[in-house]
Amino acid sequence: MTTTHTMKKNKTIQIVNPQLFVKDYFDHALMKEDGFNVNAITPKEQSCFFVISPIEAGTKYIKFPKESIKINYYEFIFLTDGYCVCTDNLNELKQEKLQIRFVAPGKITSVKELSNDVKGYYCLFDKPFIDAHTGTTNFLNSLPFFDLDAIPIINLTDSQSQFFSMVLNKIQQDFSTNYNTQQASICNYLVAILKECSLFYEKVLQSNNKLTSADRITQEYLRLVNKHYLTKRQLSDYAELLNVTPKHLTKSVKNATGEPPMNFIYKMLILEAQVLLRDTVQSVAEIAFQLSFEDAAYFNRFFKQHTGITPASFRNK
Repeated sequence: MTTTHTMKKNKTIQIVNPQLFVKDYFDHALMKEDGFNVNAITPKEQSCFFVISPIEAGTKYIKFPKESIKINYYEFIFLTDGYCVCTDNLNELKQEKLQIRFVAPGKITSVKELSNDVKGYYCLFDKPFIDAHTGTTNFLNSLPFFDLDAIPIINLTDSQSQFFSMVLNKIQQDFSTNYNTQQASICNYLVAILKECSLFYEKVLQSNNKLTSADRITQEYLRLVNKHYLTKRQLSDYAELLNVTPKHLTKSVKNATGEPPMNFIYKMLILEAQVLLRDTVQSVAEIAFQLSFEDAAYFNRFFKQHTGITPASFRNK
C-alpha cells in the first residue's frame, strides 16, 4: 500500500465531545419522563471541564451496544459491581468489578455490553481542567495508562477499591452540590487518585515480563499499530521499531494470534474508515485521501475486500 499523498490539515475525523455524546446517544424522552437532570452529566464548558456520575444513574438512558466513536476527552471508569464489554481500538476488553479503565483522547472506543448489576463511577475531564488547577502542563503526559498504546485496565484489591469508592463519593458530592467553588479541591482528589493508579500500573507492566517472547513482541507490535497505523503501513517499519526482522515479527504474531501482522493494520484502517463514513459528511474520495490511499477506486476495493460491502453501501446502511 503506497502513501504518496499527504493528509490535508483541515481534513480531520469528527471527534465526539461530551455535549455531542449526550445529544446523540442518550434517550432524552425517557430522561424527561423520569425527571433525570441531563445537565448533571453534561459539562457546560467546551474546554476546562469535569464531570463525575455514578454509572448506574445513566446506563438506562443509553442504548447498547454503543457504536465506535473517537473522543476528545479523558475517561476514568471504575466498576464496583458488574462488568462491561468494550473495545479499545482493536482490543476487545471485559472490565470487571474492582477494575479501573482509562480512555485517552483519540482512542476509538465502543461499549458492547453492560451487565444489569453494573455500578461504579465514571469521570470525564480534559487537559485544561487538570492544567488549570495543578499549575503544570505535563501531569497527564506522565501517566502511562493514558498513552494511546497502553494497556488500559488495572486491578484493585478490596481495600484499594473501598478507598477509591470513598474518595470518588466525596468528589461526586462536591461536584453535585457546589462545583463552581470546589473545582480546585475536586482536581486535587482526582490527581491523587491518578497518582495512586500510576503506582498500581507498574504491577501491570511487571506482569508482562512473564509473557513468552512471541507474546511480548506481539503485544508491543499491536501497541505500535494502534499509535502509528495512519502513517506507517509497511511491516518493515514496525520491525525496525521493535528491532527485529520482518520475518521474526511475522512468525511471532502468527504464533500468538493465528493471524499475519498486516491484518491488524488493515483492521485499524477499516475501523477508522467506518467511523469517518458514519460520522462525517466527507465524500468517499475525501476519506480515501485522508487515509492516504492512492485513489478512491483503490480505497473502494480495499474496503470491500475486508468488509464485503463498498464504502457507499456501508454509509447508506
